[in-house]
Amino acid sequence: MDSKKVSQKDNVANQKTITTLLDDVVTIEALYAEWPNLFTKPQLSWIIKSRYKNGLQTLGGVLKVGRKLYIKKSIFYEWFLSQGGGE
Repeated sequence: MDSKKVSQKDNVANQKTITTLLDDVVTIEALYAEWPNLFTKPQLSWIIKSRYKNGLQTLGGVLKVGRKLYIKKSIFYEWFLSQGGGE
């Protein structure tokens, strides 16, 4: 019985971890809806389309599942904040 309780606790912990990880993954539309004052939809689309050139793909900030693209918010925000205006 104790091993069953431990197993249930592990399952709950794993579900929380998976939920936390999935909360970090959004569509372009969802990211725009969260920060409409920071980005336009065309800007976000361009950033995602240019992900191989700008390094976002290398960092793991974009996931492609089938034909749909998803953004890992934590990586995207870190990448965005590191984009200094090298004038």
